[in-house]
Order: sequence, then C-alpha cells, then structure tokens
Amino acid sequence: MLKTLKNIRKLYNAKLLFVSNDNAVKSTIENEFDDYFKELTLVRSSDEAVSLINENNYDMVIIDTDVDAKDFDDVCTNISAAAPTLPKIIISDKDNNEDIVTAINTSAYTFLTKPLRSKDIKLAVIMCLNQTKRGDKIEFQNGIYFDEYRDQFFKSGGSLIDFTRLEKGFLKLLISKKGEIVDYDMIKNVVWKGKNMSIYTMRNIVNKVRQKTYYEIIRNHSNKGYIIDEVQK
Repeated sequence: MLKTLKNIRKLYNAKLLFVSNDNAVKSTIENEFDDYFKELTLVRSSDEAVSLINENNYDMVIIDTDVDAKDFDDVCTNISAAAPTLPKIIISDKDNNEDIVTAINTSAYTFLTKPLRSKDIKLAVIMCLNQTKRGDKIEFQNGIYFDEYRDQFFKSGGSLIDFTRLEKGFLKLLISKKGEIVDYDMIKNVVWKGKNMSIYTMRNIVNKVRQKTYYEIIRNHSNKGYIIDEVQK
C-alpha cells in the first residue's frame, strides 16, 4: 500500500468540506483525516456549507444524506448553485434510487454507503482529486508552470526550477495577488518576514527569477512594485 501511495499526487494541502449530521461520520473524519489533508471543516447543514463555500476555496465537498435540511436534494442543489465545479462525494446509510439520482444529477464523483471504512473514503477523495482537480497547475508562457499541490515550479517537460527560498516566496506572493501591483512594503513583510530588504536585493531577486524563467514573468511598475505575468488560460 505504501509503495503505491508514493506514486499518488501529494494532497497534503487539500481543503475538504464535510457536510454531515452523523456523529459516527464526524468521529471517523476527525480521527482519521486530520493529519492527511491540510484543512478539514465539518458542518451539519447546507446553510453553513454554502456560507463557507462563499468565503473560502475548497478542493472538495463530501455530503452525507444525513444532514440538517428539508431534504437531501435541497442540500445538493444549494451547494451546486454556490460552487458548480466543486467536486462532490456522496455518502449515505441507504442506497435508494432517489438519492442516487440526486447524486448523479449534481455530478457527484461517487456514492459511498455506510458503515464507512476510513480507508475507502480516503482513497475515494484522493482518486477524485487526482482526476478532477486540475486548477492546481498555474501556467505561464514558455511552458513554465507552478504546481500548487507539490508547491514547486517546473519548466516545460516537467523539470524542476531550482528557486531559492526568497525567489520562490516572491513568486508565490505575486501569484496570490495576480492582477494587482504588489508594493515593496508587502514584499518585505511577506517574503523577507520584515527583515531588512534593500531595493538592490529586490532587483537581484527579480533578475535571478527572470534568468531561470523568462523576462516578462515579472513586470516592474516604477516606484510602485511588481506584478506577475498574465496566467495562461
């Protein structure tokens, strides 16, 4: 099993939302999942789920048919309306046709029945994210891309770009603020952690990043700051 897992995409920074009113499911998730994924959020109602989805970026939602709501169909409909492309897994203590049809109509990845084995739902999550989560690759010109899951930058063909800690931190900050000019104070506070940073050091970092990628990946706005190149569609 461990040998197989070495070949599975790293998902330690995946954010999962669980919607369930079942204490047994809650216990299984809290005991088995906390050390595997970056963030686990458990709620009991669709209203709570929709509110969180509107405020956060989740990688997947797992919906139990046992949930605080008028009915299961309402839960799936409301969550799908709030996040149409968010991958979904459905879990249930029964496998009636009505719930299965609802799962299919809301494009759920799979339908699991209780009692749940932690290994089964963990593997279902991993397989679903590997097959459906494609927004983790942020692509730039010349085949350069940033893989959010592996937290690394790569050249076309998959060879790793060997950035220093400061170079990588600087680029990640610009990506997180894409479309915005990032000023020197923010760069100093986030990348240099408030330590001394001269304009010459900053320019040196920019030049090194450009040498390892391409010149236009970082655009300079005189006396204002820097902005990342347009992300490729």
